[in-house]
Amino acid sequence: MKRNLSAVLAAALLALTCTEPSPSVGGTWRLTSSLTYPPDFDIAPGQPEVCADTGVLTLSGGAAFSGTYDSLTIACNTGATITGINGLVINGALASGTVSFNFDTPDWLYVGTVHGDSIGGTVTDSLNGMPGREAATGSWSACESRTCGTR
Repeated sequence: MKRNLSAVLAAALLALTCTEPSPSVGGTWRLTSSLTYPPDFDIAPGQPEVCADTGVLTLSGGAAFSGTYDSLTIACNTGATITGINGLVINGALASGTVSFNFDTPDWLYVGTVHGDSIGGTVTDSLNGMPGREAATGSWSACESRTCGTR
């Protein structure tokens, strides 16, 4: 009986030490994204407006998280550039390696997958989704600031 109990305890300890840690998004991340706007934003017929964003995310929490975005720069193929944009990350949720959050309002939606020290997925901007206008869509990625560029 004592020998069986020791074997069970050893197996349980081994299972605990071999379990992968739960993904986390807490920390500072470098963000990049690219959005393509729908035809009603076209610069010229057949030439969609495309904007690239870069900035810093600072996130805290676990399955529910929040934070800020800072130093966001938006540069579009129209020649427009906006710098120094800051705001709140809201509605953050992390479950089974899938992450979702918004910038300031539910109209800016980021959905992605955590891969160790990087995250990436799709982004939707419905802010300009007024009647007759579609949302802009694109992709985004982020890497932890302490490991970005060290791979």
